[in-house]
Amino acid sequence: MQDDKMPKVFISYSWSSDRLVLELAQRLISHGVDVVLDKWELKEGQDKYAFMERCVNDPDITKVLIICDRVYAQKANNRTGGVGDETVIISGEIYGKMKQEKFIPIIAERDDEGNEYLPAYIKTRIYIDLSDATKYEEQYEKLLRNIYEKPQLVKPKLGKKPEWLDEEKTNFFPLKDLIRQIHGSNILNKRRNCISRFQEAYIDALKDYYKGEMNPKEVYDTFLNMKPIRDIYLDFVETVAEMEDDYAEVLAENLEYMYNKLCCIRTFNENANSVCENDLDIYKTLLWELFICIIVYMRHIKDYAAINVLLTYTYFLETSLFGGVIKQANYTAFQHYSSAIEEHYKQRSDMKNKYTLMGDIICNQREKLPIYTSEAIAEADLFLYQVCNAYELVEDEKSWYGIYWFPTCYIYVQNKQLELFRCREVPYPVLLSDSSWSLPYTYRSMNRRSDILFLQIHAHRLLSLNRLHKNQLLQTWMKDFSFCPLHDLQASDRR
Repeated sequence: MQDDKMPKVFISYSWSSDRLVLELAQRLISHGVDVVLDKWELKEGQDKYAFMERCVNDPDITKVLIICDRVYAQKANNRTGGVGDETVIISGEIYGKMKQEKFIPIIAERDDEGNEYLPAYIKTRIYIDLSDATKYEEQYEKLLRNIYEKPQLVKPKLGKKPEWLDEEKTNFFPLKDLIRQIHGSNILNKRRNCISRFQEAYIDALKDYYKGEMNPKEVYDTFLNMKPIRDIYLDFVETVAEMEDDYAEVLAENLEYMYNKLCCIRTFNENANSVCENDLDIYKTLLWELFICIIVYMRHIKDYAAINVLLTYTYFLETSLFGGVIKQANYTAFQHYSSAIEEHYKQRSDMKNKYTLMGDIICNQREKLPIYTSEAIAEADLFLYQVCNAYELVEDEKSWYGIYWFPTCYIYVQNKQLELFRCREVPYPVLLSDSSWSLPYTYRSMNRRSDILFLQIHAHRLLSLNRLHKNQLLQTWMKDFSFCPLHDLQASDRR
């Protein structure tokens, strides 16, 4: 039905439902429905049969409401009276034409056993039940929605067949089976063995996506097709978190191992003497996405101690594409900017106007409900940026590389109050004694804005603290930050 078209209904009933019918008709009219009722339309001298036939067949009448009580059902079945005449007309329309949703049975009465009174010719039809006063309003709304063709539950728009259904290269059963073994094992050594086997099997499965000298479109398409294997890793994360007390350290070690394997060309070609810029792009992008998603999960379960472990862990990572050059790094090493997708593929596609194609992909095309939502992914990415600045990890924020975490997804944060800000550029001179660093309760006694300013101005002093105090401070700050509206921190942070 067009939104500007006024719906029009005809009510077929017997005298026994006079009161219900009149109230229903008046209420429908008050809600914008034009009601054709014999009491209002039929005058002395007019032909009742012709009136009924005209109403049933009138193309302007969008619905015919059949009010069913005991008397109506009897007369319809026996073909007696005006109801009998209407039944002859209506039943012919129902059985003779395809569009049968025009006729809506409405239950006005039930028998002593609770069975609805329905004429035989419409016994199998779905009806509206106005016989129960406790459910009347719910059923009336259902009727009104039907008349206006505005159902409460709307079928989603049909999407496209996932490309990976045709291009899936990998048998994921071994990975899923190892996750089941991890979840079912109560023996630590056995469980750790399964975790170790999973990371090897996961890398082997990822090798199937490798193709040397990919063009930008192939990089884009391949990354999209990696969603199923990404989802399997997220199932692994949740299982390890459930089974392992120190799961954050297990995941940190696993991320380190995967980085060193997946960011070395000789994992895929032992004899490689050269490497194309795009050869390992899909793996670096996947690692970036996985790191964000792990933070999403930890924030979801409010495990701030685990976040602290993951963000303060010292990662020993390959810095050469050919392997053999390992240096220590922090979590910002997992940040990746895909120039193949952002600078080459996007510019030649119909998505060139998007601010960030990578942000659009992982926020809008790779949700895994109910935890890994677009909003949660964007907030986690922004959160990692804030920690990077507050912890003074930045080397050069104008570079896509080095020690820096750029919040690629921040524009997809749905809460419009969330804003990007720079924690470390604050001119306020705050004097605090060294003792204020020693215990987290001193820090906790401050308000949230003071907490952030405290970290901003004295972040460089974190480097001189012992690991225990530094981690205590960061862990406590992160817990408060998760609930801190970013707009409260914006005003004085931009200079």
